[in-house]
Amino acid sequence: MNITAQNHDDVSALLTVTIDRSDYKDNVEKQLADYAKKIQIPGFRKGKVPLNLVRKQYEAGIAFDEINKQVSDALNHYINENKLKLMGQPIPQPVENFDHNADQISVTFEVGYEPFFMIDLAKYEVPYYKVEPSEKEISEGVENLQIKFAEEIPRDEIGEDSYVELQISQVVEPDATGEHHHHPKYTHISKDRKTAFDLVKHLKKGESVKISKEKIQSDETLAKELGFSKQETEHFHHDELEITVENIYDLKLPTLDQDFFDKVYKDGNITSEQDLRNIIKYELEGFFRKDSDVHFVNETMEQIIDNENIQLPETFLVKWLMYSDPKIQTEERAKEIFESEKRSLKFQIVQNRLTEDFGIKLENSDVISRAEQMIKNQFAAYGLYNLKDEELQKYALDMLQNRDQAERIASEALMDKLKDIILKKVSKKETSILRDEFLKMVKAKDEFAVPEFDS
Repeated sequence: MNITAQNHDDVSALLTVTIDRSDYKDNVEKQLADYAKKIQIPGFRKGKVPLNLVRKQYEAGIAFDEINKQVSDALNHYINENKLKLMGQPIPQPVENFDHNADQISVTFEVGYEPFFMIDLAKYEVPYYKVEPSEKEISEGVENLQIKFAEEIPRDEIGEDSYVELQISQVVEPDATGEHHHHPKYTHISKDRKTAFDLVKHLKKGESVKISKEKIQSDETLAKELGFSKQETEHFHHDELEITVENIYDLKLPTLDQDFFDKVYKDGNITSEQDLRNIIKYELEGFFRKDSDVHFVNETMEQIIDNENIQLPETFLVKWLMYSDPKIQTEERAKEIFESEKRSLKFQIVQNRLTEDFGIKLENSDVISRAEQMIKNQFAAYGLYNLKDEELQKYALDMLQNRDQAERIASEALMDKLKDIILKKVSKKETSILRDEFLKMVKAKDEFAVPEFDS
């Protein structure tokens, strides 16, 4: 058996696998002998079918399968041994006048290679936006601290500024069967959660209202304000939910005096409202820095894609799209799809190149950890912060069952590892910007033309 390569260019080639009849003949003969022992043909007892009759009926199919297996094994071994980085999969060319009794059979495959190039991160200078909080955001930070340490004033009826504690339970039908045990959910709302607040504002303490599961499943805002994730709403076992007002209270905000400062920051360094605002500003800047880092890394990736000579095996990839997806029936359609995916392909290649250059290894634990963080973020958006570890892992593993999602999460886990390297190696052209302006800029750019990652 022999394999030869004929390069079209640096990123595409023909690989030809030549197999001798002697390479597969013995295996074919062995399988024919096994067939003769097992098959039943009218007029012959089991195990007594003449070998020449078995050969006439089955040899061609057995030989074809054996040749296909050996060619495939040899090709995979050649690819691995030579450490070839393929894009797509090898496309077999039709074999004319296939004859399994020929002394030699050659099978040719078209392949596309991932391009090789070097990336010097030090030559890049990318804008880095230092995001600063506005006076309004700092004031909101002060108010949030006041709310955290506020005195609760009990009420029997819900007022405009009231905070309401709710118990939410699934209503079990009288004829329900099964052993489903549903623990009630507890959540707090105020007028900031307008949809949920409007639903209960007419109730007194201890009173309830019922809603259908269809209502909460179709109203994403209501579900979020009541503390339900999308996954939870999809797994209700009963048709109704009962929402009960457990507690109502107003808040008496503390005065911004030394007693309050000492409760919030026990080190005694806060002696005035301005000191408090300064430290909140500092903390918000640290929080916003994560967004700045993410934007900087993604902007760096865009610059690399735009400036490096990343040669793709375009002709091969168009053919591979048509070969791998029967729904793509014309070359024009395949070219359209390729053009729409070209930037994402280059992003993946740049990511692979940097990963290899800096010796970054991606473990299964990294991918699972990334998926768990995504689940945490999703639940946190619904006000849920205390998900048990076993529940978190279950949701993460379920998410990773989807191949496309698993690949995306793995790519983001790699970007997490690359982030610190890019931040260290690439020069920053720093500019201060308010949070609102930063968000408008990101939105205007439709962040991003290439796959982005989150902090």
